[in-house]
Amino acid sequence: MLGFRDVKTASSAALSAAVLFFLIAAGTATAQTTATVFVAGNTLGDFGNPSVDGNQPYVTGIVATGPGTIVITYLSGTVTDGPDVNTGPDGTTWDFGTQQAALQEASGISGGTIDNFDALIGIFVPQSRVQAPGFSPVDGTKDLVRVGLLPSTLFFIGTGKRLSVSGAGTLFLGINDDNAASNGGGYNVLITFTPAS
Repeated sequence: MLGFRDVKTASSAALSAAVLFFLIAAGTATAQTTATVFVAGNTLGDFGNPSVDGNQPYVTGIVATGPGTIVITYLSGTVTDGPDVNTGPDGTTWDFGTQQAALQEASGISGGTIDNFDALIGIFVPQSRVQAPGFSPVDGTKDLVRVGLLPSTLFFIGTGKRLSVSGAGTLFLGINDDNAASNGGGYNVLITFTPAS
C-alpha cells in the first residue's frame, strides 16, 4: 500500500512527465503564418521596358522561416490600366509591340501579344539576398539598387499558386506590366506559409 509520501512523489513524477511531453509537442508543432496583402496596380518594381518613374517596389507577401509551403489565393479586386483595361489577376491579352512586360523580361523576350497583361505575379527571394546590404524589392538588373530582384525568377500567380520553398526567404508580389505608373486598383491576396514538418 502506498503512503502519502509515495502518492505525492508519484503525482509529481506524472506531472513532470506531462509538462515535458507538452513542451516537446509544442516545440515540434508547425506554426502556420497567414497574411492578407494588397498589391496595388502600379506595383511594377521597375521590371519591363520602358519602366518609368511612378511605379512602386514589389510588395512583401510573407516571410518563410525555413522549408515549407506557401499558398497564394486571390480574394478580390481588379487592376485598371488606362481607359481600355479593367482586369482580374489572370490578366488580359495585350499587344506589347516592341515593349517588354515583367514576365517577358524573365524569359528574355519582348514584344508581341501576351495573355497575362496586368496579371498578379510574384518572386521568392532567399533570406541571404533579402538581408544583403542595399537590398530593395525592385529589378536588380537595371543598376537602380545595389541588390535587387532577379527577373529570371519571376512567376505567374493569377488566381492562385502553391509554392514549395527549400529554405527561409520572402515572397514578393507585383503586376505584369511594362509601365504601371498610371495603373489603378489592385488585388487583395491571402497568403499562408506552412513550415515543413
